[in-house]
Amino acid sequence: MAFLQFHLLSSLCNVLVLSPKYRLSLLSRWKQRGMYATCMWIVQLLLVLSKVDSVFIYIPEFYLEALVDCFHALRRIDPPFVPPAVFIKQGLASFVTFTVTHFNDPRISSADLRDLLLQSISVLVQYKDYLVAFERNEAAIHRMPKSLLSAFDNRSWIPVTNILLQLCKGSGFGSSKHRESSSVLFQGLLREACSHDEGLFSAFLNRLFNTLSWTMTEFSVSVREMQEKYQVTELQQRKCSVIFDLSCNLARVLEFCTSEIPQAFLSGSDMNLRRLTELIVFILNQITSAADAEFFDLSLRQHGQSLEKINRGMILAPLVGIILNLLDAGVGTEYRGQNDVVEVFASMECPATVHCGFQYLLKYNWAESLRGDASLTRLRLLEKFSNILRSRTESREVGMIGFSGGSEEDDDNQCCICYGCEAGARFEPCSHRSCFVCITRHLLNCQRCFFCNATVLEVVRVDENTT
Repeated sequence: MAFLQFHLLSSLCNVLVLSPKYRLSLLSRWKQRGMYATCMWIVQLLLVLSKVDSVFIYIPEFYLEALVDCFHALRRIDPPFVPPAVFIKQGLASFVTFTVTHFNDPRISSADLRDLLLQSISVLVQYKDYLVAFERNEAAIHRMPKSLLSAFDNRSWIPVTNILLQLCKGSGFGSSKHRESSSVLFQGLLREACSHDEGLFSAFLNRLFNTLSWTMTEFSVSVREMQEKYQVTELQQRKCSVIFDLSCNLARVLEFCTSEIPQAFLSGSDMNLRRLTELIVFILNQITSAADAEFFDLSLRQHGQSLEKINRGMILAPLVGIILNLLDAGVGTEYRGQNDVVEVFASMECPATVHCGFQYLLKYNWAESLRGDASLTRLRLLEKFSNILRSRTESREVGMIGFSGGSEEDDDNQCCICYGCEAGARFEPCSHRSCFVCITRHLLNCQRCFFCNATVLEVVRVDENTT
């Protein structure tokens, strides 16, 4: 039976592959309807064959490529050859089931093909009617949230980010006008997936931190190179624009995480909160010092683009949203008395840079950037937070007056990675030491010792008072 199905699949796919005119120009109604029926038969066959490993892994990849190409060609036909409601109910449903089931399927060995399926999802969720089809699809509801989080890797992070951004659009600071095009259902499903699988969310969050840090570094370096030469080429401008847009999207996804999963930052270890605050200050420093406002606009805005589409507010708004989300969550009794956002910011080694960044956020022309947005009223909370932070920082500085250096023994106990904390964590079996925050962060990406490159099997907290 499986052999007959595979033979039928080959015959149908050959129609798509060997008839490029059908894929490029479908002018006749009967051809359009025939190609539509062929695509739907192929999808149904693939869904059946995907349940048989011994058959599915041998399906030629170009069959799937032809299917995806033809489906999107049919989708773009104007005027539509079938009523949109029929296309969504009968044709899109099975295609959605196939894409969400297999975009992260290890049996598909081609990374390019998995990217193609991800790109299909990314395109479809941009349209409200198609997004509704995802919300009504059982496979999408049960599979897509976790699969998206696990697919966020060095290769597929761009399409995954675009999908997550579309699903969460409208939930961030200054983006309320996009709320209608988002999906409340998938926002809830993503929240549940992150809350119930801490390992999956921890790995995703680590990659999100690293990726956003990398994109902002690349952006800063590119702008600095152009500023030094004071020459903006079209290629450099396009590169800066793309990297900046990706950074804004990643920041929005991170903002969603702080809104829906605040416990990841406010409960337990403060490592995630410290990484988050360091990233916020890093981005603020890059944005405020990369170039003057005029050169910044020149670096990004291509000919004909308006100020509303490209401005610093695009990256600053999610940073404000992240801070406000944490403050709102910290007010609740559930997280009261746990990780203190103000204290983490105040304990950073660059108080002047932190204060300068917050002053820039407060003085930014939000009224022009977010005309009439309801989020503008929340800036008062940010101003209050900035004042409390400044007061806390000054108190810490006063407490440090009169403290000059330390004994040689104190220097020996200091972490030689950050020089800010005691080396209270010992690595086994090599017995080297650092502070617990440094080694924990390091182990997220590498399992070897800083100093001797030995494999770290265990990290033991060391209490100096008992040794």
